[in-house]
Amino acid sequence: MADIKISALTAKGANLATTDRLAIAESAGGSSFNSKHITGSEIIDGVKLTTTRAVTSFPKTLSLADANKFVKLDSGSANVTTIPPNSSVAFPTGTRIEITQSNSGQSQIVAGSGVTLRAAGGASKLTAQYATATLLKVATDEWYLFGSITT
Repeated sequence: MADIKISALTAKGANLATTDRLAIAESAGGSSFNSKHITGSEIIDGVKLTTTRAVTSFPKTLSLADANKFVKLDSGSANVTTIPPNSSVAFPTGTRIEITQSNSGQSQIVAGSGVTLRAAGGASKLTAQYATATLLKVATDEWYLFGSITT
């Protein structure tokens, strides 16, 4: 098999689809290789590409549209964002939501009914304008909040 430089590959003409299947080779020692495959879905899930989502209406309850996004909470007054229970919005375990307070109103993250929110010292408010925090779903109704947060 001849080596091909990445720069010599041609684009497929579309974004990576979840159904795409890519072949990779794993060294088996010496000059032997084992053939393996990875799907587009596995790559997308592994990378968790982040896009921005602006929010200007409060109070806000997180939705699947917020999963693996950078959510800008834009309000000039104090505002609240609620993490809903899994029975209402079934975020996959491992979901990350990056949150920033993009205006002067202090943003607070609260747990909905049956949800456990874990954060150092019970902190749940972003510290200041442009402060950023991360929500990470670790179990069915359990989330961690970490970053620039305060009580």
